[in-house]
Amino acid sequence: MDLNYFYTFKEVVKWGSYTKTGEQLGYAQSSVTTQIKKLEDHFQVKLFERVGRKMRLTQSGEELYYYVNQILLLMDEAEERISNEHNLRGTLRIGTVESLAAYFITPYIKELKTRHPDLKILLESGLCPKLKEGVLEGVFDLAIVLDRYIDHPELTTIPIREETLVMIAPKNHRLQHLKEMNLQELEAETLILTEEGCPYRVLLEQLLMNETIQVKSVISFSSLEAIKQCVADDLGIAILPEIAARKEIESGKVIQIPFDHEEIRIYTQIVYQNKKWLTPPLSQLITSLKDNIKKNDE
Repeated sequence: MDLNYFYTFKEVVKWGSYTKTGEQLGYAQSSVTTQIKKLEDHFQVKLFERVGRKMRLTQSGEELYYYVNQILLLMDEAEERISNEHNLRGTLRIGTVESLAAYFITPYIKELKTRHPDLKILLESGLCPKLKEGVLEGVFDLAIVLDRYIDHPELTTIPIREETLVMIAPKNHRLQHLKEMNLQELEAETLILTEEGCPYRVLLEQLLMNETIQVKSVISFSSLEAIKQCVADDLGIAILPEIAARKEIESGKVIQIPFDHEEIRIYTQIVYQNKKWLTPPLSQLITSLKDNIKKNDE
């Protein structure tokens, strides 16, 4: 069995299209179709069915997908172990949240890439619950998340630092001169929040619910840039990690208003499976993150 068929199979699952898969891999569509057909002939099952314009896994396809993931992970691990440690090859899969991807981890990824130019680094953003699930399922080698402390029997968690959350508002907002925020003040406000499932949104909503506070209205975006622009345009106020809003606060595009509650505490953390073999690049990334944070805190 040609392992390239498995890589092609994974790409079809990802894109839901033979044509798109061919474009991504540099194959003709007919080549993708042929490779999938050979897999189906080998296992004597149908792997995909068409639903609208998308190709969806059959039940047999879902079972094969699990094993294909395991096989390719083992192949990558073997390549990493055997390669020269001074310029390792293989693939490193990292999951993280948008705010950390945009404002925090890029220098560390660049450093790793400079050290190992042949290493393929896949960086994917998502919500923390999905990232944790991805680590448990082997989709990611590790995840760098922004969440409440993660305590899971199958995961190793390394806290990096507590992240400061800030509440931002448009210039000349009515609450700009407050020295301390009374949560009741939020009843007259429109909150601009990240998408459902985001840890600090969940914590804020729990806090408001516990205090029986009903805000005027809620606007939700998945994009941090959209949230900050809406605040600047006087559509409402928002709570964000300070690292994501620092530039806009310093430039005066938005203002920071007082907001600090013990119930809302989140941490940048590294998580990976307990049984995960830490390749040299993984160990180097973890060490680099820990060491550089210590230097910045000193």
